[in-house]
Amino acid sequence: MASPRGFERNRIQRNVLRVAGVVLLLAGAYFLVVGGMQFADDANSSDVDTGFGPVLRLGLGGFLAVFGLAALNAGFLGAQARYAAGETLPVVKDSAEYLSDGEGVLGVGRSAGPFCSGCGVRNDRDARFCDGCGAPLRA
Repeated sequence: MASPRGFERNRIQRNVLRVAGVVLLLAGAYFLVVGGMQFADDANSSDVDTGFGPVLRLGLGGFLAVFGLAALNAGFLGAQARYAAGETLPVVKDSAEYLSDGEGVLGVGRSAGPFCSGCGVRNDRDARFCDGCGAPLRA
């Protein structure tokens, strides 16, 4: 039995990372807002509070938000990679075709010559014999 492709095999892990990322991000936002409000209240108050509550809540909120964003990034990494490949590979392909318009770049990327019927190697445009096997090329 063939093993499932990466998409199906990692579906549970991706969903766990996505849900955990959203939960951590929301919890981080909550602690950032509550800690910020308490910090502002303590700063405006004349009472001296020796506790670290607001600062710890701000720190906890920041860490939770960072971990939530990291989990979301890991959960959506496949979609990001597919998007980036779809955006960049056509440009790379066009550049490679432009650079290797028959002559190739330093002998690499010859694209205008005939294929050898014996071994399948592509040859220079004006070649009479195959570079791979030496067989005569048909015109």
